[in-house]
Amino acid sequence: MHLTKYKNPERQKLSEKILLQLADSVDFGCTYRFEKEFGFSGKIFRNMIGANKNNLKDSIAELRRSKFIEKKEGYKGSVIISLTEKGMLRALGLRFKALHDKKENWDGNWRMVAFDIPEEYRKGRNALRYRVRMAGFFELQKSLFLFPYDCEKEIKDLIKLFKLEKYVRFALVGFIDNQEKLKTVFGLE
Repeated sequence: MHLTKYKNPERQKLSEKILLQLADSVDFGCTYRFEKEFGFSGKIFRNMIGANKNNLKDSIAELRRSKFIEKKEGYKGSVIISLTEKGMLRALGLRFKALHDKKENWDGNWRMVAFDIPEEYRKGRNALRYRVRMAGFFELQKSLFLFPYDCEKEIKDLIKLFKLEKYVRFALVGFIDNQEKLKTVFGLE
């Protein structure tokens, strides 16, 4: 699941920024070009992720070798970069990892993820269960997890990737009877 180990931790962080930026863009990909005509210019994309031209080029090459992104020639010399399924899964993993370290003022609501996913979708079920555990969700029951902070986008993107929309429910819950225990678990108040 990890990118190839870089000798340079800065290059690792840059590759992760590229994946996250692509995951947040329309259609899980974007177009960049060095001439400003359509899409992003190379300079705008570099500024968005804080990279110089050579580092961006090297990181994109590494992401291609790792099969996290696809790079194609587009119209009038533009370069189209898009995430592969493996790249989207990696970007989601980074997002869920960031949820684990999320510290903000709690709004008093619990985010509940409940699922009943058939065996034929085991890969997606396992990916969902793994990611919510990695993010630090509290497992209330085998397929029922709670989390105090906003995570709706991450959950929706993951269930969309695995086509699990009809098997997973996401709810905002204002009260749960063992709430004091949960507050302690999450270090709230």
